[in-house]
Amino acid sequence: MTAASQKLTRSAKGERARARLKAAALKVLEREGYHKMRIADVTREAGVAQGLFYHYFSDLKSLTMEVLEDFINPAQNVDDIERGVERGDWYGRIYAHNLLVVASYARRPGVMRCLLQMADDEPAFSALLRESYREQLMWLVKLLPKMFPGVKFRRHQALMTVYALAGIGEGLLREHYINESETLRAAKLSTEQLAELLSTMFYRALFLEHPPADKLKYTGNLAAMHR
Repeated sequence: MTAASQKLTRSAKGERARARLKAAALKVLEREGYHKMRIADVTREAGVAQGLFYHYFSDLKSLTMEVLEDFINPAQNVDDIERGVERGDWYGRIYAHNLLVVASYARRPGVMRCLLQMADDEPAFSALLRESYREQLMWLVKLLPKMFPGVKFRRHQALMTVYALAGIGEGLLREHYINESETLRAAKLSTEQLAELLSTMFYRALFLEHPPADKLKYTGNLAAMHR
């Protein structure tokens, strides 16, 4: 085996080891939280010797930052999120984004809590998280002036409108999945139902009308909410 091939093999092996540790860290973060996680927890979950950790990461903070960055990255890829949704299907596009967020909360509520913990502890990560959230919303902010030319949206107006609507949904999801509100969880909504509810409210607030009836399963009766 040549030196080059040996280096490639070591590199590939190293990447597999890093991936294994990151996958283990994600599970530990979900189960224990950032403040309680220890290196021994991660290596035990990964099934590797504790000393191996320092071959790939300098400390728990660097590992956690990388794991959480990987976790939030899919939310920034609009093309992937909206794959299969027609551009003119505004409800479908809004639903696709909400479904991704709701699924993240439903699947990994502990990790979503860790995002907030890390943001509180690390200014650099806080800035990263805010920028990621901004990027999630900017696709719609940029489109509002084109969608509603008669409004003559100023940029800050479009930004504040979208942030206000999205913020209501974020508050609901945190209360439901992170704070585990008994009142909200008593409804026993599925991920799809909760995403539909958020999307319907968002659509009604934005377009001042109910989404197309054929798109709805859980919130179709809300069309009767009008004055």
